[in-house]
Amino acid sequence: MSNIHAGQWPDYVYIVPQVYTKAKVRLLGLGSYAPTGIITNEFFAYISTRLGDPRSAEDLERVTGLSTRHVRASTLELCRRMAGKDAPGLIDGPGPAKIDTRSTSSADESLVDMAVIAAQRALASAGRDASEIDTVIGASSSDNDAFPTIAGLVQMRLGLGPIRATMLKGACACQTEAFQVCAEVLAASSAKLVLMVTAEGLLPNIMHVLDWKTSSLFGEGASAFLLERSDEDTYVINGSDANQGPSLYYQTPLRKDVIEMAEVDLKIQQLYDAGNGKELNRILSQYLVGYTKMNGKEVFREAPRAMAESVDALCRHAGLDYDEVAHIVPHQANSRITRRMGELLINDYGWPSTTMDKLVDNFRYYGNLSNASIATALVELLRQGRLHEGDWMALPAVGGGMNYGCWLLRYHDLENLDAVLNPE
Repeated sequence: MSNIHAGQWPDYVYIVPQVYTKAKVRLLGLGSYAPTGIITNEFFAYISTRLGDPRSAEDLERVTGLSTRHVRASTLELCRRMAGKDAPGLIDGPGPAKIDTRSTSSADESLVDMAVIAAQRALASAGRDASEIDTVIGASSSDNDAFPTIAGLVQMRLGLGPIRATMLKGACACQTEAFQVCAEVLAASSAKLVLMVTAEGLLPNIMHVLDWKTSSLFGEGASAFLLERSDEDTYVINGSDANQGPSLYYQTPLRKDVIEMAEVDLKIQQLYDAGNGKELNRILSQYLVGYTKMNGKEVFREAPRAMAESVDALCRHAGLDYDEVAHIVPHQANSRITRRMGELLINDYGWPSTTMDKLVDNFRYYGNLSNASIATALVELLRQGRLHEGDWMALPAVGGGMNYGCWLLRYHDLENLDAVLNPE
């Protein structure tokens, strides 16, 4: 890139550039699903005000860049139960999309239900049949089914045989880890057609609704990618730095924690009802199991750099000029993080100022969907008519732990674009 070749690396903080995958892989199917319930900023403004730290809906939108989140009916019910049945900003949708007879009721719409819909849409977009799939790779930050996994249950629901179904569990960069697993499976010729699925419900599953500074950032949804071998190179890289783990982490509660968690939840509810936000926040910070913990300042400082390095390293491996990258579609963690990543590419790695125009940001209407975010952003990019045949696109992500990575590939027109833009 611009007279700097692979092997001549900047002084990266996170990425080890030599550890990457180059594989001949093509993306031929794409699907996403967003549940129909909506939470607006009015809901979290109501909670913050009740807890003695008043914010308006406009305040929250200005700070987060977020206006709405899509969630399931069961999540809306949880919000009403915890914040009060009269809490504003909770909008019921018409119900979930229609899926097969093994699905559950709208109130119990599961992560698997959402993943199946996304997978069906990806298959339809590629004009392929589920029977052709020979590997399923899943990823989730909020899967509450230890086993069978989402990948295994999607395999069953699609009527597939006893093929490989592998699940990656972790934070938001599991999507780039899954891309790399898919690429390596295809490169090894152990599969011909791989389905990658993700599904997320972080707000009800791994955080406390009343911890509004964190819970207000997240939505729910699912995504699916269909990949096959091709004659075209793609590039994937991932890394991990547990030294940064305390900035964003989550510990799964064990059986021994359940009684203590119930007592803590009851205390938090009592403090909310009394409007004692200071003590409520102290308890949330003190209790280390069962709820996501995030240091926003540290995440903002480290996450953009990890993604910027991932993008820069892969473009150097591919020998691409800056202008050849049409789109940078990052994990939609936060609009400020996306902008900061662009600034780092420009200021630290020599990318031109036009890089800012290539950043894709659809965080405003969905929130942080963790591992379902990149696919959702790609669908919106297609909906806007901005993604074209042959475009190079970089798909970086960063997540708690801290894990990070990127997939660099060309986009090729889908056989049935209408299945993506106007799904049944």
